[in-house]
Formats: sequence, structure tokens, C-alpha cells
Amino acid sequence: MATFTLKFFFDYGAGGCLWAGDDYTRDQLGFGPLDTSTFDLQGKVRRKPTLSLSSATHAIIEELDFQHSGYLNPKYPPDPSLWTQALCDDFNEGVERLLSLLKSELGTDFRIVDKQYRYVEDAELTEYLKANPELSAMNSVTKPSVR
Repeated sequence: MATFTLKFFFDYGAGGCLWAGDDYTRDQLGFGPLDTSTFDLQGKVRRKPTLSLSSATHAIIEELDFQHSGYLNPKYPPDPSLWTQALCDDFNEGVERLLSLLKSELGTDFRIVDKQYRYVEDAELTEYLKANPELSAMNSVTKPSVR
């Protein structure tokens, strides 16, 4: 059996972290994030996840994807991220744990190419916050509770 090649990275708003890494994998497994459902504009499932992963792994992917969505500056995305080094470290550690878990769950039929950038606190963050006092540094990202 041929080995599938997957690229591992989070993309803003995509909802997953595993993508076809070569033509063979794309032909066999499809486009888009392969580890999550894709939806149409009405919110109906267009395609279920192509890869079979445990619910615990899906929960970690969802948490890291949500955390990743907060990396860009909310005022103006090209400006420095508001993430402190502590939050960068927390995200980076989660990425490492997830990558190890994915390799274990998917096994030897899959080669995972790590393309996820590891974040560091922006060197301009302190000065940026002084110039923008309505903003503050982020030490954590918390999902809002659903009621």
C-alpha cells in the first residue's frame, strides 16, 4: 500500500489541521482539511472527515484551531499579535502533543509533514500596546460558554 502524505498546519477559519500533501493523497482523500467536516453556506455538512480520528483527538484539534484563530491582531491583522510568550508557548506545546498523537493514531500508512509555524511573542508588542492602550496582551484564549 502506498503512503499518504499529509501536511500539518492550522489555517484561519478552516477548522482542521491535516491537508493532502501530494497529488496521490489529494486524488485518494480529497481537498480541504481532511480531519474535519466541511459545510456549505447553509451550514449543512458537505463532506464528513476523510480521516478517522478519535473523539479525544478531534477535541484537541478543535481547541487548538480555536486558539490559533485568536493569534491575529483583532484591531488590524497585520499589526503585532497580542499573544504573550506564555500563550505562544502554550499553543506550541499543544501543537507538539497533537502532532505526536496524530502520528500515533494514523500509523505508518501516513507521513505527516509539519508545516505549522511555532509562535513567539512579537518583539514590538510592548511598544505597540503603549501606542494602543485600548488593547492588552493576551495570556490565554478561552472559548465563550454556550448557553
